[in-house]
Amino acid sequence: MKNLLFYALSVGLIISIWSGLSNGFSYSQQSASIDSSVNSSGNNDMQSFTSIQTNQRSQSSSTIQESSFSLSSANLNQPQTLKISSSGTELKGEISIDGKVVQHLNRNQFEINLSPYLLAGKRKVEIKANYTPASANVSVEMNGSGNHISQQTSGNGTLNYTLNVTVQ
Repeated sequence: MKNLLFYALSVGLIISIWSGLSNGFSYSQQSASIDSSVNSSGNNDMQSFTSIQTNQRSQSSSTIQESSFSLSSANLNQPQTLKISSSGTELKGEISIDGKVVQHLNRNQFEINLSPYLLAGKRKVEIKANYTPASANVSVEMNGSGNHISQQTSGNGTLNYTLNVTVQ
């Protein structure tokens, strides 16, 4: 019985070590918060996000974070600001919309108004960047029309974030 228990624990330890080596013993932490509010007059007609969904999926050693929301085309007259900030010393990458690069990232903080790039239909905003040190925190925020989406990550030095926007 002791030999069987010892064998089972040994196999479990070997599997754990092998899994850790193949995944690079990476540590990653993500969190998300989403707020939606009515404009100051209390009129709900200008509510810009009608639905919001947040997902995370793993692809090899990096996690892809994904949020989806709908936006009224009337609200494109107001800034829809995407802000990326890192507590690290370096953030390098790019922001692309529907595959076209609209901003290169080479500092630790960026802000861009997405309104000029958002047309009617479905739009895919992708943020791909590497940051150092890998233990740094990276925050992605989307603000506009009384709404706020916030996504944070840390621990692996890679930011892969997709924002699916439907403009109605």
